[in-house]
Amino acid sequence: MTIVSESLYPPEILKKLRHARPFLRSIANRWVMGWPDRVKALIESEIYWESLERQTELEIDAQMELPEAERMNLAPWEVNELAGIDPAPPGA
Repeated sequence: MTIVSESLYPPEILKKLRHARPFLRSIANRWVMGWPDRVKALIESEIYWESLERQTELEIDAQMELPEAERMNLAPWEVNELAGIDPAPPGA
């Protein structure tokens, strides 16, 4: 999976993204496409990676909490919405 806006990331974060699971990279891409200023602020505050990992955990947990029969009929963003998970990165 391609990493969107690679030049935005410092080398240490870019290296982690390149080795991360596709699900985490998809969240990183969503964040940078939708909220680039927040991503920049999180990077500058040095809390980007921790925030990204936390979001990934929240979204995985939301997926796993639904019974499979329900999960199969919903898109991941719908599951997140039902769980009250904000798709945006936190404000820094």
